[in-house]
Parts: sequence; C-alpha cells; structure tokens
Amino acid sequence: MELLLYFLVLLASVIAGFINTLAGSGSLIMLPLLIAMGLPPVVANGTNRIAIVLQSATGLITFLQKSSIRLKNPIWIVTPSLIGALLGAYVATLVSDKFFKDFLGVLMIVMLLLLLLKPERWLKEKLTESFKEKKWYNQMALLLVGVYGGFVQAGVGIFLLVVLVMGLEKPLKIANAYKLIIVALYALPVLLVFLWQGQANWFWGILTALGQAMGAYLAASFAAKHPKANQWTYYLLIVMIILSIGYFYL
Repeated sequence: MELLLYFLVLLASVIAGFINTLAGSGSLIMLPLLIAMGLPPVVANGTNRIAIVLQSATGLITFLQKSSIRLKNPIWIVTPSLIGALLGAYVATLVSDKFFKDFLGVLMIVMLLLLLLKPERWLKEKLTESFKEKKWYNQMALLLVGVYGGFVQAGVGIFLLVVLVMGLEKPLKIANAYKLIIVALYALPVLLVFLWQGQANWFWGILTALGQAMGAYLAASFAAKHPKANQWTYYLLIVMIILSIGYFYL
C-alpha cells in the first residue's frame, strides 16, 4: 500500500513539473497533496521548494540546450524578481498565507480575463524591438511577482508570464525561457530561507523533486522543439487558471 502511495505521489509530481515548466501553477497540485500526506501547510510550502530547485534547474538546462533562443538583458528581468522572492520567502516563515490565498484567487480571475481579451499577444511568434525591461512599472511588477513567488510558489509561473508577455511584450516561448531563468535563480535562496526556519521535509521533498525534474525535462523538450508550443502553452494556461479559480473558490 505504501509503495502505491509513493508511486501516485511520484506520478503527480511528474505532472506538476510538466505543468510548472510549460505554464505554471503545478504547485496547486503539490501543496494540497503534501498537506494530505500529513504535512502542516507551512512545512508543505517549504517542502515544495526542494522539488522546485531541481525541477527549475532541469527545465532551464533542457530548454537552453534544445532551443535556439538567445535572451537579451536578462539582468533587468531577473534581478527584481530575485530580490522580491527573498523578501517573500522571509515573510512566509512569519505569517499566515490566508491573505495571499484570497488575493491570489482575485488575481487569477484578472489573469484569465487578460488571456481571453488579448489572445494575439500570447500567440505571436516573432520578437519585436522593445526596451520595456527598464520601465519602472515593469520592474515593480517583476518585484511584486517575486515577493509572491517567495511567499507561496503556486501560481507564480502564470503571473510571471503575464508580466513578460503583456508588460514586456515578449513572445510566449521567449517569456517561458525568462520564467525558467527567474524561478531557477530564486529557487535555491528561497529554499535556504525555509530550511533555516526548519520548515521543510526532506523525504517528501526529494521524492517529489525526482518526479518534478522528470516532468520539467519533458515539458522543456516540448517547448523548445514543438512548432505549436505557444498555442499549447496558451491553452494550458487557460485550463490551469480555471482550475486554480476553482481551487480557491469551490
């Protein structure tokens, strides 16, 4: 019976890693699952970060190896999110996440409207000349998304893609590459904050990390090579947001 349970957790982790890498919100699968395994919510939050470290590194390396994409000005995009994530992680070890959970539910509805109202922005393939990385409002948006990602991982991928596509006007495939870089860079420092506070379970963390790394590899390979990756990612985003809204409100 225990072996079956471990297998099901591993399978769910593979699915979560695939979803996280391609779109976002895979943690909406992992957090309830870890809590169901008996972990307190705050420990489940920290434990999930162990898997995020391995998953994000695997996804990023796989994507960069298999894709011809070359990114420009990553420092202006990555730095605000990294600073925000460290701040958010520290706050998460001190306070309840109830307010952020309620706030996330509202934001998910806004994200869904943005996806449905501007589909052409999400499905474009070519990169147009844009210097919006240094705009203060985009920097502030990346900082705030970083704070949220440090506080609770669930949904951060969707928020990052919204800022990168709607704010910085990046094609979805390139935005996904930036998202992978951002999460990969802040994942380890954020995990260290949770470990410092003793809020992580290594057994479940390593088990789910193996599954999420496998899912990340599959998703990154798909995103780098599939000719219709933008469309699949767009539709997956819509599905995950609808499921997320249901998770928070039903």
